[in-house]
Amino acid sequence: MDSPIPLHVHDESFCVRAYESGVNNQVTLPALCNFLQEAAGNHARALGLGIHELQDAGFTWMLARLRLEIRRYAAWRETVHLRTWPAGVRGRLTALRDFCMTDDAGETVLLGVSEWLYVEVPAQRIVRLPQAFAALAPAGTPQVPLPEAPAKVPDITAPEWSAAITVRQSDHDFNNHVNNAHYVAWALECLPDVWREARRVREIDIAFRAAARWGDTVTAEAARDTGDSGALLHRIRRDADGTLLAQVRTVWDEDPFLRRRAPVASGPNRTQGETT
Repeated sequence: MDSPIPLHVHDESFCVRAYESGVNNQVTLPALCNFLQEAAGNHARALGLGIHELQDAGFTWMLARLRLEIRRYAAWRETVHLRTWPAGVRGRLTALRDFCMTDDAGETVLLGVSEWLYVEVPAQRIVRLPQAFAALAPAGTPQVPLPEAPAKVPDITAPEWSAAITVRQSDHDFNNHVNNAHYVAWALECLPDVWREARRVREIDIAFRAAARWGDTVTAEAARDTGDSGALLHRIRRDADGTLLAQVRTVWDEDPFLRRRAPVASGPNRTQGETT
């Protein structure tokens, strides 16, 4: 990122491993989300605000929204470098954190912004951020150059594709919650091969609404955004009570060469319908 440098910065590198790659030898979108989550957690811990530190006091973090712009998907065995920092607060409840990922040449491959809520664990309620959070990102803290997002992720009016998914025990993390990256994977699960074989996600905006639990059956739905032919709207609901778990908007790039295998860096569907 260009100067000024944020007051509190965390830098971490990730080498794309085989199980983080897709069939085209490129890092998957859920794996990218895991990189961001890992770096954010490590930085929070370094600041004394990590999950375990907060849980000792009866609190935790909850990721409420994540927006990404993916400029290039790194190849298997390629190393990427992630910088993250607290980017301020919104109102009294929302902490902001930004991300910038670069490759070995210094080229930006991903930009991201995220919103986090401070949750009182016993009551499972969102509470006001402590005043000390504002000091982590004083006035003038740089922000990644992503366009302003709408207040809410648009909802689907008429789903075109859907998939039923059973939540597995292995989907859970140490919080006993389904890991955030799984919701991203679920949102893409229902898309037909004919859509995904010639496209890849360039932008994603996901709002997390409620938590899925082990044994739940959820339905992931998607439809084309009527306002943008290259965008899709997604939602994930719990079947038992209809609870909305996540809303997602994705923007896709046409990529006629996606079927070709991506170059490997040196060093250590289902179909629910047809598209046009």
